[in-house]
Amino acid sequence: MENLLMMIDGNSLIFRAFHALPAMNRKDGTQTNAAYGFFSMLLHLLDEYAPTYLAVAFDRKEPTFRKKMYGPYKANRKKPPEELLMQLPLIKKALEDLHVPILELAGYEADDIIGTVTARAEEAGIASFILTGDKDALQLVSEQTQVLLTKTGVSNVELYDAAHIGEVYGITPPQIVDMKGLMGDPSDNIPGIRGVGEKTACKLLKQFPSVEDLYAHIKELPENKLREKIEAGRESALLSKKLAAIERYAPLSVDLKTLVFNGLDPAATYDMLVSFEFFSIVKRRGLQKQTGEPLALFPIETTDTLLQLKKEAEQTKTLAVCRLGETLYFSAARGKEYSLQSDSPLLEDTLRSLQPVLDSPQAQLIIHDAKDFLHFCYAKGVTFTAGFFDTMLAEYVLDPTQRDFSFPRLTGHYAARGNASALFPIAQKQRAGIETHGLSYILYTIELPLCRVLYAMETDGFKVDVPLLEEFSADYEKRIQVATEEVYRLAGTRDFNISSTKQLGVILFEKLGLPVIKKTKTGYSTAAEVLEKLADRHPIIEKIMEYRLLTKIKSTYIDGLLGLADPSTHKVYTTFSQTATATGRISSIEPNLQNIPVRSEFTSQIRASFIPSAAGRKIVSADYSQIELRILAHISKDVHMCDAFNKGEDIHARTASQVFGVPLEEVTPEMRGSSKAVNFGIVYGISDFGLARNLGIPRYKAEEYINKYLNEFSGVRRYMKEVVEHAKEDGYVKTLYGRIRYIKELRSSNYNTRSFGERAALNTPIQGTAADIIKIAMIQVFAQFKKGGLSSRLISQVHDELIVDAAGDEVEAVKQILKDTMEHVVQLDVPLKVNIAVGDTWAEAK
Repeated sequence: MENLLMMIDGNSLIFRAFHALPAMNRKDGTQTNAAYGFFSMLLHLLDEYAPTYLAVAFDRKEPTFRKKMYGPYKANRKKPPEELLMQLPLIKKALEDLHVPILELAGYEADDIIGTVTARAEEAGIASFILTGDKDALQLVSEQTQVLLTKTGVSNVELYDAAHIGEVYGITPPQIVDMKGLMGDPSDNIPGIRGVGEKTACKLLKQFPSVEDLYAHIKELPENKLREKIEAGRESALLSKKLAAIERYAPLSVDLKTLVFNGLDPAATYDMLVSFEFFSIVKRRGLQKQTGEPLALFPIETTDTLLQLKKEAEQTKTLAVCRLGETLYFSAARGKEYSLQSDSPLLEDTLRSLQPVLDSPQAQLIIHDAKDFLHFCYAKGVTFTAGFFDTMLAEYVLDPTQRDFSFPRLTGHYAARGNASALFPIAQKQRAGIETHGLSYILYTIELPLCRVLYAMETDGFKVDVPLLEEFSADYEKRIQVATEEVYRLAGTRDFNISSTKQLGVILFEKLGLPVIKKTKTGYSTAAEVLEKLADRHPIIEKIMEYRLLTKIKSTYIDGLLGLADPSTHKVYTTFSQTATATGRISSIEPNLQNIPVRSEFTSQIRASFIPSAAGRKIVSADYSQIELRILAHISKDVHMCDAFNKGEDIHARTASQVFGVPLEEVTPEMRGSSKAVNFGIVYGISDFGLARNLGIPRYKAEEYINKYLNEFSGVRRYMKEVVEHAKEDGYVKTLYGRIRYIKELRSSNYNTRSFGERAALNTPIQGTAADIIKIAMIQVFAQFKKGGLSSRLISQVHDELIVDAAGDEVEAVKQILKDTMEHVVQLDVPLKVNIAVGDTWAEAK
């Protein structure tokens, strides 16, 4: 699960909830509408974003540093109604009962606490979401921090990233504070410049990047009334900017580790909601009061306890297993479970005693993260062959757009007690959901069998040529040194660190005088898009970009692989994840084999370092040809696409012939290239802007290409329209096999978010079906190898490609199995085609 911080502006959300919702009262007369709105939103956000860090920030009563700076600050604020004030301590107490961190700091506002914590998160590489109703927070937006701004009520929020701020205001996030400096903020009694509103402020900031820059160049303004107002308001504008600026280095004695959030305890959540008498939320979330006898937990510390577990499991032919940290939990029936530390001397004895159950065809195994448990058993010399139900995979199949499939989240979501014992009610509810939503084939025929295939692939590993990688590393080190010297020569100084954004910015924009494209809070931006815009301004830019590419290749790919290679086997053992993508695609980490660029100058070098496991063996690669376009042809039933694939024609040339209205034999390479970009772009919902950028052509020309394409391929146009309409109506899309992806973004008020949802609706049925097909092919190929007694092994999967470490005398058999299986795994309206190659390295087999 990726790291994510959620910071909530408590005062803002509670105030908005109070005024947005009608009065609600407990039986004792206490008003609870603010609490209802607050906790409704909190629970919704925790479900949707599954943060790994969480805190709610509140204002304090003491005067803030802003009040000391400017007496009238917020002096116009009326005292909040007593009905609101009386709810604040109740809400804070409830948060404490839920173990949700509350942050306050005398002399500072909630905004400053949020600004400080998110700044620390950015330094730690942690992404952040801020929930607030205060637009001041928009100044905190960055590549890692986004703002969820409440609009009407408390449930309607608008997601602000830098791009959306640009759309709404035409300025960058750091300029929000300059905008407030110019226009002021009546709600906070910040004066600004009299007569300057938001529109004028934003217009000025497009010309001058800051309030200070405006006054430094004020003579460039026309001599009119606006200039007179600006000149007269200098002191007020500079003061207002200070008042509006959120403090990001407040003396807050809080470590991010103390904000770690592992989910809400269902019992505590139930008690909190009942105390407020929010029974509708209790019912909606399926929470129940924990009743009955306490859970019976037996630590396995003696052989007698071990034998008792064995007896119960053999009698019930049932075993639930989960591993939490260094503790294993087992259960043969609800309400009773056993715990075992991973360093216990009884560990191997326990696993071996359970072997008859783990190998029984009649056994009912329920495991959370079965692949992890398979590896754990393998390390202890134990294997198991019984079928199993994996609660992690089941939850993923039910909703792959979730971020968190961890055991703590499942117990909270399903209000289940215990550890291994909790898997019984969780699995029961998941099975019902799988059946209701028609997901049985996806779970039982694809994901669960695939788990064992991926486990075997991870165990086998992929060998790398360590001496060759060491040669590459030394070579790139020399190339980096050459590039470094060139950068220093062109800069005219060696007194800076090329890898330091701040130091490089000073060289480029102060010493060399290059135009400033973009600024950040810490100085000049030297991001890739900035350097690209400066490429023709100075030869140093090209060398800096070359330096960055070389260092990335060396550190990420070459040295990265060397660091992961096992010293004894020279193999890298990647971890394949079935739950990381919303489309169903498999991903890999350490190393991420999916991340190796497909076409670049160093790709063949990296792939050349992947070799067979032993002398006499070969690498065999089987790659689906244009599988997503073939699936698009099948789903859309487009006559021209289906005809081209069924005739075995070059689909890109055929597309060019249709779009440009020329015979197939008269299609030029340029026409084919443009059509290829459109073909693949359509699958991903490409815009005219995106196509224009990809092809380096004017936007109107790109729009012309897309319109011609959609006019000729009317089946594709119809598919694109219908799939988005159905997704908006249903809230989800499906693959051909029934895999579901919920697309909440389609209901967003944010144009960018909604556009992303439309692209996801277009692409998921295609990419998701391709993922399903290759997963089924993997399962069948794995089974064919096993059935034939082959020593060849399926060792990797990268997008649409399967990679096999094949015995020399089995190469032809392997090729035949791959071709027959992959091309006939499903019957579409067009044929599936597979390109197969053999070599002594992965590069040769590509």
